Amino acid sequence: MQLNVIKKSHQVFTQIKENKFRIKKIFFGTKLNDGLVGKLATYTVLLIFGFVFLYPLLYMLSVSFMSSLDLADSTIEWIPSSLYLSNYQLTWRALRLPNAYVTTILVAGSSTLALITSSALIGYGLARFEFPLKKLIFALLLFTYLAPKMLFFIPRYQIFTSLGLSGNMGSLLLPAFLGQGEQAALFILIFYQFFKMIPIALEEAAFLDGAGAFKTFYKIALPMVRPAFIIVGIYAFALYWNETLITSFYLGGNIQTVPMLLNSLEASFSNVVNSTSGIGDPSVNPNLSYTEAIVFSGTILSILPLVIMYLFVQKWFVKSIDQSGITGE
Repeated sequence: MQLNVIKKSHQVFTQIKENKFRIKKIFFGTKLNDGLVGKLATYTVLLIFGFVFLYPLLYMLSVSFMSSLDLADSTIEWIPSSLYLSNYQLTWRALRLPNAYVTTILVAGSSTLALITSSALIGYGLARFEFPLKKLIFALLLFTYLAPKMLFFIPRYQIFTSLGLSGNMGSLLLPAFLGQGEQAALFILIFYQFFKMIPIALEEAAFLDGAGAFKTFYKIALPMVRPAFIIVGIYAFALYWNETLITSFYLGGNIQTVPMLLNSLEASFSNVVNSTSGIGDPSVNPNLSYTEAIVFSGTILSILPLVIMYLFVQKWFVKSIDQSGITGE
């Protein structure tokens, strides 16, 4: 009798212990983030950060569809009384779209291709070859990355003017081809790190088969650093797309990109309103005034191609980040 009681007590104690472990596993998991509490904390942090980043975009999108009456109505904060599409119609014409899109894609795309080419070549040279003053070159790379770009602004402009490059695409393409484009030092270091992670035995085998340095670079090294091309390409294209100071100064207004036109949106919007017949008098119709709804609609239109581009390439972009951990020798 006593033995049965002991056995039942032991079974109850074991069952309680298993239930406690099961409950603990459900709430806290076996690792830091696989339990219910850990997942709840993770999703809470992600939601907070997601809201911080998405709030300005959602606010701009909401206001851009508001009429002037909605903007003046204190009871309307997020949802407009009706979708007022004229903001986008007038802003589209003021920004000279879609022609300005084509111009901006050509400017940003050609500059990005030039920058990727030079960054890959310089990064490979630094990763695979030993030569005098290599450490000095690294120091200069870091200096150009950390130093304010305004430091080189006037000297570059004087050089471009003397070479006849001011006011044309040469003022953007030449620095990009020579490894001095937008954030070129950062991109060179990215390629350098990727090339350093390639096993040296692969290139040594190519040299034994009679391949030269350039053929080894083209046939062996480049296919193995595709993630670097995706990362650098997306980042560089976004940089050149949004650049206004250098492009407006070096191009001299001869080439107008969408962000450059966005800087003068108020004047161009007024010209569109005054030159368009049949839309009414701006002094009578408040919806023809330059308001924050026009500003936000112009901003949305200026970043729209970048958003679409990222939606298409985000899969490969994330995959490239995951593939960056190549084991080398």
